[in-house]
Amino acid sequence: MKAVILAGGYGTRLRPLTFSTPKAMIPLVNRPVIDYILDYLSSYGLKDIVITTHYLRDQTINYLSRRKDLKLSYPEEPLPLGTAGSVKNAGIDDTVLVIQGDNITDINLKELMKFHSRHGRLVTIALITVPNPSLYGIAEIEQSSGRVERFLEKPSPRDCFSNLANTGLYIIEPEALEYVPRGRAFDFSRDLFPILVARNEVYGCVVEGFWTDIGSPKGYMEASKWILDKIGFECADTAKITDSEISGNVAIGEHAVINRSKIRGPAVIGSHAMLNTSTIHASVVFPRVDLDETLLFNTVIGEDTVIKKAEISDSILGARCELRTCHCSRT
Repeated sequence: MKAVILAGGYGTRLRPLTFSTPKAMIPLVNRPVIDYILDYLSSYGLKDIVITTHYLRDQTINYLSRRKDLKLSYPEEPLPLGTAGSVKNAGIDDTVLVIQGDNITDINLKELMKFHSRHGRLVTIALITVPNPSLYGIAEIEQSSGRVERFLEKPSPRDCFSNLANTGLYIIEPEALEYVPRGRAFDFSRDLFPILVARNEVYGCVVEGFWTDIGSPKGYMEASKWILDKIGFECADTAKITDSEISGNVAIGEHAVINRSKIRGPAVIGSHAMLNTSTIHASVVFPRVDLDETLLFNTVIGEDTVIKKAEISDSILGARCELRTCHCSRT
């Protein structure tokens, strides 16, 4: 089975981080997001992987040229074609597993594949129980078979008829793509699935495990914490730490310099970052950030940013910013 990673979007919910970096290349605990997705797929034997790209595609392609363990291809989209349109554009002619380029998960793909083989129809959607279904596409399934009886993309809270959310993880038969028009934007959730639900061709497999969408600030921090919880404290051999206090689950990248600072996990310090007399809690600092006499809480700082004598909470700062003597908070 081939796999397709949908990585062509603009990542608007993570702006300003995605103004200069495609969403799949955003650092997540000091590795690009797409590395985690590729490792996840390959752990199930999926080595032939199509990556749909559009926005800032050269960054993704150049970075992944080092992955010699996988067969990767990057079909070019002349314009954004939507999730289903991009898979159609890729020329898929066999059963394919589709995953969003912003999904971090440990859902059991073997169980999903077995479920798909048993029902023998065109589409399987991995569904997971969530507390707030209005943030996602939702499905109502027939309990005995898993056949999707109703599907609605991001309903209002009063219109939610189910707490089973669409994870964006699908198994698709090539015949399903015959319903997708060529050359224009067409989405799985909004366009294709309603057509196929009406034809009794869509089944939902209720899954368990960790799953989040890093395309939102909340999801990004959830994924960071989940990974940090698994690895605990991790510090590169080349990092230099003097007169500092570090506690909790913290990842420190190559050649980072930390002096007279306090770091309380969950937190990530990128490669070549410099911290002097600063305090960080529940925050992520991208590569080559320079902090001096600065306090960060629940904040993400983009690469090459310089901050002096500032207090920042509940915020996202983009790349190559400069802040001095200020207090910033999204709230």
